[in-house]
Amino acid sequence: MSVSSALSTNKSFRDSAIVLRTQNLGEADRIIVMCTRERGIVHAVAKGVRRSSSKFGARLEPFMLVDFSASGGKKLATISQVVTRRAYAAPIAADYGVFTVAAVICELAEQLVQNDQDAGSGQFLLLAGALSALARRSHSPYRILDSYIARSFSLAGWGLATSACGICASVDDLNYFSAEVGVLCQNCGRRNLVQRVTPISEDTPAYLTALKAGDWEAVGTLGATSSLSVRSSRLMMEYAQWHLERPLKTLAILEKES
Repeated sequence: MSVSSALSTNKSFRDSAIVLRTQNLGEADRIIVMCTRERGIVHAVAKGVRRSSSKFGARLEPFMLVDFSASGGKKLATISQVVTRRAYAAPIAADYGVFTVAAVICELAEQLVQNDQDAGSGQFLLLAGALSALARRSHSPYRILDSYIARSFSLAGWGLATSACGICASVDDLNYFSAEVGVLCQNCGRRNLVQRVTPISEDTPAYLTALKAGDWEAVGTLGATSSLSVRSSRLMMEYAQWHLERPLKTLAILEKES
């Protein structure tokens, strides 16, 4: 269901959501941009949340996982009730590096779900898992980001090739990577069939495959050397930027920090 059809009437609705970002509106209100479980990306007004007396202002900060009730309007819903399910905002904001990665993930989610509302439920669960892992410091934030990129883009229909050549499907001599398709065999990589081709080490395909599968034990073993992790992160950032309609503002900040 599209955002426009979901909000075309004034009927109230309930959903679960992750707050992606906010925008001040007037003197006391905010526009809340959310990735919902059932309705994709929803823009909603939270009235009075910037006042100190607001009952649920703190519940509508970026990275919060909430259940909410709202009534639909022609362009914006109006939030009437919010219940916190998972408070990820504080633990994520406590570390600037983690915060920046979370911001990149949320911007990615907004673009991916905006372009494919039907995949909203799967993307919602994937986003929730990534933010939970960041809040709990389960893994390196950069590895969480790389895994999220690989999995979310695959869910959105872009098949990132990691274990076989993205052009001929060969599993031998995977010595190159292209931001267009993923790993390439030596033959295809040398034929200029795609753009942005980069030579890679022999252990890169297995590492990218582990990231894509969310196999954290394999990620930890294969990525024991920081150089492989750093190189793979750059490949995943190039891949994400290549396939998105517009550049990620937060990713540019992350690249400066790294």
